[in-house]
Amino acid sequence: MKVTGASGSKIINIYGKNSNRIQKNHKSSVKKDSLEISNVARSLSSLVDNEKNLISKKRLEEIKNQISKGTYNVDSKLIAKKMLDIMKGKDV
Repeated sequence: MKVTGASGSKIINIYGKNSNRIQKNHKSSVKKDSLEISNVARSLSSLVDNEKNLISKKRLEEIKNQISKGTYNVDSKLIAKKMLDIMKGKDV
């Protein structure tokens, strides 16, 4: 019985043909991802944003009043903690 091996060029040619087929099939079947946000989610998101803006405006006015009266105190420990949280990548 005589067994002959496959030559390297035959293997490369077969691989190239299969690779071309796979690429052609892959290109035609590529689908793009999509994301849809419901109307309910949009309205909830806008409510949260509005609340944050109202709280921020109120807090800003309080701070302005305290600064103008000279009663605004800065908590250095709180500032240092928040700075460290930001450096560590934690949400503030």
